[in-house]
Amino acid sequence: MVDDDEQSEGASEGAEATESAGGEGDEAEAAEAARQAELRERLDARLDAGEISLYEFNARKKAINEGREDALDVELRELTGEEEEASASFSKKPSAWGSAAPKRWTSSEGRGDDPDVRVVHPPLASGIGDGKAFLFMFGLKKTRPIDQQMLARELEGIADDVEVLRQAGYTVIVDPEGTKEDFLDAIKGAAEGAQGLAPAGVFWSAHGYEDGAIETCDTGTIRPEDVDPASVSPALRLVIFSACYTGSRSSTWRKALGGRPLVVGWGRPVTIDRAVEFLTPDPDTDTDLDDLLARYMLADTPLPGEENEGYSPLAAQRGRLADLPERVEKVAELLRARWREDEGRVEIVVPLPDHRHQRVEAFVVDCGEPFNEGEPLLAVQSEVGELSAIVDPHLLLSGFGAPGYARVALVRSETDMPNIVAQGFLPLSRVRDRDLAALIYQVAALGDALERRIFGGDMR
Repeated sequence: MVDDDEQSEGASEGAEATESAGGEGDEAEAAEAARQAELRERLDARLDAGEISLYEFNARKKAINEGREDALDVELRELTGEEEEASASFSKKPSAWGSAAPKRWTSSEGRGDDPDVRVVHPPLASGIGDGKAFLFMFGLKKTRPIDQQMLARELEGIADDVEVLRQAGYTVIVDPEGTKEDFLDAIKGAAEGAQGLAPAGVFWSAHGYEDGAIETCDTGTIRPEDVDPASVSPALRLVIFSACYTGSRSSTWRKALGGRPLVVGWGRPVTIDRAVEFLTPDPDTDTDLDDLLARYMLADTPLPGEENEGYSPLAAQRGRLADLPERVEKVAELLRARWREDEGRVEIVVPLPDHRHQRVEAFVVDCGEPFNEGEPLLAVQSEVGELSAIVDPHLLLSGFGAPGYARVALVRSETDMPNIVAQGFLPLSRVRDRDLAALIYQVAALGDALERRIFGGDMR
């Protein structure tokens, strides 16, 4: 038996031991978080320097988040599960196909697709879709495990949309292995399983490139210049590219598709989770897949004209440095930020909570607005990504109404669509170091918040 004093002493010792263990655990967690932050920073530098692809960046970032110390050094195939194959094997039919032959051999590496995976869903009722087809096609690579994981999630995400379209009279085609010829046939109205039907809409999910190209399941690509505008069916109303960068080239794609259909895509890379969210109905938005289908497939809503897509407001002019380097040098120490001069501007990488960071640029411009005519202004700006039809204005405006120096704006970009930026301006002659620090930090924080809200994270 233990008396009260012994029990109290034992409890005290136990509490001290627990407190000590807890302190050690906190230190270990802090050390691990610092190590992951260091690995992410090195990985970001590799991507910024163009040493790795976005695909490799995402795979290694996932490994870092899972706690792998070797995430930056291990062979990529060990992270993705992909096996290297000799080019000689490309000429052989995969044994998994059995007696089935590929629909066609299209890429330079000779990979084809399985003709048995395409499913034709007949209409379930009569409606606006009578005599029309909608095609869900996927150009995600067959040979890439992470692509197949994406495919499985997206097929699950479109199940409700397939049923809605069928109930409205549409014949719905679902092809998990889309090739270049499949896409070209779809927009012409000659798709397998949909011959004789008007191709009202096409959904194409794949990886995308900055020039607007989209991938196919057999490692090929499709570019706007591959399309003959005269061959596109006049019945085509809606083309949705669930692919990175395509939103910033939507005007180019629309012209390639004959100028009529509305083209929707992501303006910047997005996370897998954000891409799946787009397929999930959300009553708080009006730009998800279900909203686009309801607007343009389940109703005769007029398509936006070319004049609406020509909007491209002016950007803040590239200004001069003035005394910014000296000013920023002092402020950077306060913000614990890295900075450098670059062609008439100062580029600053601002650390944010949760081991995140955001790049901003600062420069001096002359104001021409009433009561400020000719006055030099300090401008700070952070790029977020191109505007596209998927970006709901709600995402740009809600939750950012607190008083401060930063605002959301659209500026002219090098692509078809205006660029979303966070920016702010203050009179140069009256800016204290504290004001400059606040402006830089608030613009960085707003830009980072917008990137996470719209694209799911900093994917550039």
